[in-house]
Amino acid sequence: MSCINIKSVIRLFILLLSAIVVNSCVEPYDFETETFEDLLVVEALITDEVKFQQVKLTRTYGLEKKAPTAETNATVTVIEDNNREFQFYESDTPGIYLSNTAFAAGAQHTYQLQIQTGDGKTYTSDAATLVPGAKIDDLYAERSFYQGEDGVALMVDSEYSSSASNFALYEYEETYKIVSPYTVRNTIEFQGSDWSIVPNTRQETVCYNTVPSNDIILSNTSSLSDNNLNSFVVRFINKQNPVLAQRYSILVKQYSLTPEAFSYYSTLKKISGSGSVLSPTQPGFVNGNIRAVDNEDEKVLGFFTLSSTSSKRVYFNYHDFFAFDEPRPQFPESCLIFRPGENFDTPIGMIKGGTVRYFSLAGAPVAGELGEGPMRVIATECVDCTVYGSNEAPEFWIE
Repeated sequence: MSCINIKSVIRLFILLLSAIVVNSCVEPYDFETETFEDLLVVEALITDEVKFQQVKLTRTYGLEKKAPTAETNATVTVIEDNNREFQFYESDTPGIYLSNTAFAAGAQHTYQLQIQTGDGKTYTSDAATLVPGAKIDDLYAERSFYQGEDGVALMVDSEYSSSASNFALYEYEETYKIVSPYTVRNTIEFQGSDWSIVPNTRQETVCYNTVPSNDIILSNTSSLSDNNLNSFVVRFINKQNPVLAQRYSILVKQYSLTPEAFSYYSTLKKISGSGSVLSPTQPGFVNGNIRAVDNEDEKVLGFFTLSSTSSKRVYFNYHDFFAFDEPRPQFPESCLIFRPGENFDTPIGMIKGGTVRYFSLAGAPVAGELGEGPMRVIATECVDCTVYGSNEAPEFWIE
């Protein structure tokens, strides 16, 4: 990924921003669409990794919409101080622009972002310089009590040099294994209005799901005497969370930040953590380092950042931290085998609808089993792990 994954935080901020008359001071607001301001939103973080860099362009959106509108048909360019230009093209995903060639930000150069939107408006960033950062020395998991909860903490140690930035931003991708609590050996096959019981050849017992972080995670070592980061919690998982149930992996990436970028992300984090859009402390406009060239009064939400990166991955299993007699969380929380209806019409209709799966033909009554129908069924999510993820293991996965 070429930009920080804070989509939900940006989305919340845009929603707040769209609900008020935006200005640079704090003032009350009400939820009226007529106060909406249509602003360009820029997410642009260029790293020292040789890769196809990414810039994301969207617009603020009104309360009646659920997602931002992509800014399409824009011309995006990153200019190096030696006049070398890196052109970006719009990918298959509207609003996502990727560099034509793979490149890395260099420490000896400054860079500037330029954007021309489809309607001819031009935007530019302040010149930015790559900030050296610390390396992640260790990424590890420990069972711990964190903020009153029992679970597993994922922690980072980093040793900072005198030249490294004191400020960092973190993102992660967590991948977890899912094992269906029940396996069905047979399934129902439909041919028109007819159905038959056939062997189930689909692999739906073991799956994997990968989820990116959606929080702004920041560290600041400027007040520490040794300038090192020790046992910094990047992610905490409550022991009741089913992502821990089998095998778990997390990839953590650390981005160096300038003090200005840190201030920008800190403000976004404060707004996203306010707890309510009706909070007495109402947000004003968050100043970034991108401006409109043709209209100095036009506001732009976003920050153009150059970061050095460091990353590590760790794996662990449930029983690395939890005893065998401790209740294991699972997807889903509970499963029930039952016999709906009085004939085959009811269970077959439910199976066609996708809510349940065939389990077996019903024989003699079983104590505690619900229903008296001729067929046993079970909720689809209890036997089909693809409800929660992919049945193909990621390329990086290690058992």
